Amino acid sequence: MQIDEKRISELVSQVLRNLTTEAKIPTESPGASEEAGIFTSVGAAAEAAKAAQQELMQMSLAQREAVISAVRKAGIEHAQRFAQLTIEETRLGRYEHKVQKNINAAKLSPGTEDLPRAVQAGDYGITLTQRGPYGLIASITPTTHPTPFVINHAIIMLAGGNTVFFCPHPRAQECTREAIRTLNRAIIAAGGPKNCLVAVNQATLDVVNQVITHPLVAMVTAAGGPAVVRTALSCGKKAVAAGAANPPVVVDETADIHRAARDIISSSWFDNNILCISEKVVFVVSSVAEALIEEMQRHHAYLLKSDEEKRQVCNLIIKDNHVVGDCVGQDGADILRRAGIAAPPGTEGAILQVPFDHPLVKIEQMLPVLPIVSVANWSEGLERAYEAEQGFGHTAIIHSSMEERISAFARKMNTTIVVANGPATASLGVEGNGTFGHTIASPTGEGICTPRTFTRQRNVTVQGALSI
Repeated sequence: MQIDEKRISELVSQVLRNLTTEAKIPTESPGASEEAGIFTSVGAAAEAAKAAQQELMQMSLAQREAVISAVRKAGIEHAQRFAQLTIEETRLGRYEHKVQKNINAAKLSPGTEDLPRAVQAGDYGITLTQRGPYGLIASITPTTHPTPFVINHAIIMLAGGNTVFFCPHPRAQECTREAIRTLNRAIIAAGGPKNCLVAVNQATLDVVNQVITHPLVAMVTAAGGPAVVRTALSCGKKAVAAGAANPPVVVDETADIHRAARDIISSSWFDNNILCISEKVVFVVSSVAEALIEEMQRHHAYLLKSDEEKRQVCNLIIKDNHVVGDCVGQDGADILRRAGIAAPPGTEGAILQVPFDHPLVKIEQMLPVLPIVSVANWSEGLERAYEAEQGFGHTAIIHSSMEERISAFARKMNTTIVVANGPATASLGVEGNGTFGHTIASPTGEGICTPRTFTRQRNVTVQGALSI
């Protein structure tokens, strides 16, 4: 995620450093207290979670699925409460969309069915190939989706037989810890171990460093900007990292323009554009650009027509070639109002036509102001989209009725996610047949993370057994 990515990474790192100077968390367990998985000591939390993991591994897959079912149920039952807590603490996004994100995480996150099993049999015996856990996994979570992140990671990591040490973002630590407490209670009520999910009661850079270097932590996963990714990758352990994104959309002259406009707007502005997969910039063939913009306006988009309106909005949301932090995740109508523009009732965001060298084209803006660039033809659109994506390898979207163009687009972009003729959210199983996940590991190559991501291959060979 980024304001742009480099800038937000610098800001978050500075905030964490400032917080660290205010309070240090002891690493020793004596004197540590516990409240439904929340500890005052990194050492005590790690020991408790490791003990829980050993207990979890003594349970059958059916028992593990019962625990996961309890997490799903709790995620749905508390979706509204989690959403309200998140809005109050982070001030990002839209309440109704955060409710849906919690429900999606609870319903769509894959469980133990994602873990492959295979048997090889022959004259010399049999070999069973299955997936085994890493153990205790550290999860560094973002401010953009704190509670669905906890729900998703709880499900997919418990499914693999792991337990989780969460490191919340400082601006989302209270709602994150409340989600941990709530899910832990559900796990215990379902017969699972206590402390399957743990955290400490403060969020500092010192805590993150203590957690990821703790000897009981076997693996690290991190979501965020380059600084977070570097921290995860330099910890000396296996790391799964979700990095920067700037998903471009190409709309060619053969596209279903009505559908393209609807899909782009609904997905790009979901939760005020703070999803990493959300459409960030549109490249449209000039012959259909006017039609696309007209359709977008029918879907509650306010067109910034004059240079003055564009200047007003861009001066508000961009400073020094970066998006202004207090505009990230804000409602489109509020952004327009602050820019001095009286938008019609029902307006959800703004669209504006810009040249390719406009700052918004290469910034993952994370707010409902969507830049549109006209291109002469499909080939130019492909090249522009490739350049705007900047090699992040994350997500790219195309609207076209020509299969050969869709194939060429997928090969050229080479992103973890490619969506054709649908909203970006379709890639995660929302209005599509994709796999749901809240960690899109582009830098380390795992892609959409599922239970198997957090397991290792284990072969059990029995020589001379059951040969027929």
